[in-house]
Amino acid sequence: MKKNKFTLGWFFISLLMAFAVTACDDDDNDVVNVTFPEKQTIGGAVNETKSLTFDAVADWTLTSSSTWCYFITEETPAAKAAEGVKEYAISGKAGKQTVTIGISEEGQEYDQATVASIIIRMNGQEAVLAEVTRNAAGRTFKLYKKGEGDAWIEVSAEEGIEAGYDNFIQYKAEANFRFAATNRPEWLSIEGGSIVGTTNQAVLFGIKVIENRPDFSKYAQKGNLNFQDEEGKSVFTYAVDYKGMNPEAMSYEGPKQWNWTVAKDGKTYYQTNSGISGTEETISEYRKFVEFTITAKDDEFEPIFVEEYQEYGMTMYRLSVYPEDNVNWMHVTKYENGKVRVTVDESEEERTGYVFVFPKALYDKIAEDPFGDNGLFEMNPETSTQQLKYEYTENNLLMNFVQKDMSSSQDAEMLEVTDNQNKKIEVTKVTEEGIVSDYGTDKIYSVESKDVTSFFIKPNLSGAWEHMAWMGNKDVTDLCEITEDGKLNIWIGDSLPLEEDIHIRFIQNQQNKIVLVIKK
Repeated sequence: MKKNKFTLGWFFISLLMAFAVTACDDDDNDVVNVTFPEKQTIGGAVNETKSLTFDAVADWTLTSSSTWCYFITEETPAAKAAEGVKEYAISGKAGKQTVTIGISEEGQEYDQATVASIIIRMNGQEAVLAEVTRNAAGRTFKLYKKGEGDAWIEVSAEEGIEAGYDNFIQYKAEANFRFAATNRPEWLSIEGGSIVGTTNQAVLFGIKVIENRPDFSKYAQKGNLNFQDEEGKSVFTYAVDYKGMNPEAMSYEGPKQWNWTVAKDGKTYYQTNSGISGTEETISEYRKFVEFTITAKDDEFEPIFVEEYQEYGMTMYRLSVYPEDNVNWMHVTKYENGKVRVTVDESEEERTGYVFVFPKALYDKIAEDPFGDNGLFEMNPETSTQQLKYEYTENNLLMNFVQKDMSSSQDAEMLEVTDNQNKKIEVTKVTEEGIVSDYGTDKIYSVESKDVTSFFIKPNLSGAWEHMAWMGNKDVTDLCEITEDGKLNIWIGDSLPLEEDIHIRFIQNQQNKIVLVIKK
């Protein structure tokens, strides 16, 4: 970023020009209003320098309202500024900017605070970007960070402090006046919610990035934290730096990673959820894709696909990091804010796959040598064979699935039909396009009536369901009953002679979920 320099004389001339331009702007109906950064409060003592970070939407100019508050740029380092060369106006291009402010003793009175305004001007409009408080003489504030062992090391205002990711980083503050922390960045969390100190007594506190806000935690952050006295005569500002989450750490939101089955056409994904406390297993269905949200530093993450297969009685693996393995039938498509969608290509053969996602820093280590010490596998001590590392299957595995023919196994899982002798009746998947479109679901099955007179039907649906039964145009719902164990029973006999096929619909949220056709 290039900053143009002005002498003190040119500074006052530029102010006159600014007033003149503003007057012209008042008559210009074509001026586009700009959004100015939020006003900041910065405090410091004589001879200190402070950083001011802001995001400008257009080319900008900064000016200082007081001659004791000046700017230091790369062209005028602090040593040169100490010789009396100071800048009172600087300019730059649109974007995120950090400028350095110097504080001199010019015109200072004992035990009195003075305030200067930093004015930002963009597109002929101006606003106060920051108010800089020069602290009253005689006020002292010290901040300490933890060193080795029990040692505490003083932190300079220029050095600043760091915020943690998973845990609070601890600090200690002490002053010869009562103070409180103010003007914290929106991304910063303070342990206990606040920092308040009494005169000459140390107070411990911790800071970290706010939890459950990936929009903050995934990216490095910068800001200022102020410590201010009750009288408003002193403000001590410390830069706060958050370096971002651990580059090898990751978390994700979405379904659990185990018990997946994918249809051979790759269009339907099923997950079997084990029952808890005696409840029945349930099956969740996903159409076309399965979606997850990944939290990783700077949204930089990469997938690794693993195909498991058997050869010579041993479990073997193919990996996407080796192009010759052709594990290109699994896909992870990235979207904004860490969202991804997992899809699987159509297959005629049954196959087993694993979909992993790793932060870029960890991916690079693994991809370099997947079977090495830092790789994806570890040795199973019982079988002396390679297996996927437990820590990665727990933290980085999105899905482990088997892709196979769903016509028999999934039918049995979605719907169970027995007769009055508790003998299982085979169900057949109905794939006729007309009936599928009529009911709005492809979970349509049929059974042969033959000599069966009583059907007990158990739909595998989580939560409450309703049912309707029709024989042609005749509503026969009232001839069905729910048994004590939650099955639907329908009796075919004198009260209900089977004149046409019976269609029984199982409904949730006013939608058909499963349909059973009892064929004449």
